[in-house]
Formats: sequence, C-alpha cells, structure tokens
Amino acid sequence: MSLIRNNKEIVRAIDFTGVQNGAMHPSDIDAVLEFDNDILILIEVKKQGIDIPLGQRLLLERISSSWRTKKSVVLKVEYEDVFDVNENIPLEACYVTEYFHRYQWGKTKNKYKLTSFLNYLGRRWDNEKCRF
Repeated sequence: MSLIRNNKEIVRAIDFTGVQNGAMHPSDIDAVLEFDNDILILIEVKKQGIDIPLGQRLLLERISSSWRTKKSVVLKVEYEDVFDVNENIPLEACYVTEYFHRYQWGKTKNKYKLTSFLNYLGRRWDNEKCRF
C-alpha cells in the first residue's frame, strides 16, 4: 500500500520564481527521518550519476552538523533509470551511494538498498525504531 495520498498533487511542482536572491533560492529535502530527538536522517534522492548541487549539499551538511547528537547523517540515494516516467519511484528500491556524517562525505563501497542502510544505522545507534 502506498503512502502517497494523492498522486495528482505530487506531480505539481512548486515554482520558486520570485523567492530568490541572485543564485540563492529555496531548496527541498526529499525525506527526513527523526527518532526520539536523538537520530536525524536526511535523504536526498537523485537519478543515478547526478550530483547534489553545491547549495543544497551545503544546506544538508549544515543541518546535519548542527544536530544535537552525533547520530545525524545525510544519505544520497540514487535510482536507476528503469522506472516508467508515469510511475512513482519506490524509495525502498533506491541505493545509498554517499553519506555525510560527522563533517565529512564518504562513498559506499557497495550498492546498499536504503532499507539495509537504515537497518545498519538502527543497529549501530541501538535504536529499535530505526529498523525497517
């Protein structure tokens, strides 16, 4: 069962025109998980091979770095170009390719499905809620 309430609304883009100052404009975060005011996981989803733009990357890093505990991470999650453009991209089928933790970026050595990576974090940070 999908968690999307209204597919027709989701395809409507929010136009940031008029809410910018030069190159500065609003940004979005694709997914956020927060557990017990202890763990913060920010997720940015991109098509395979597409980088997170610099401004958005800096925003994600600053939010993660200012979290109240050391249990904060940014995950760059990629999807392969195999999905029909008229279909939703299932987040559970995406792979973590990069992560930002404790002031530095790293690349995953293997392709980890998002849920596997989240389960790893749940075990590492000893949090039952962070298990999928």
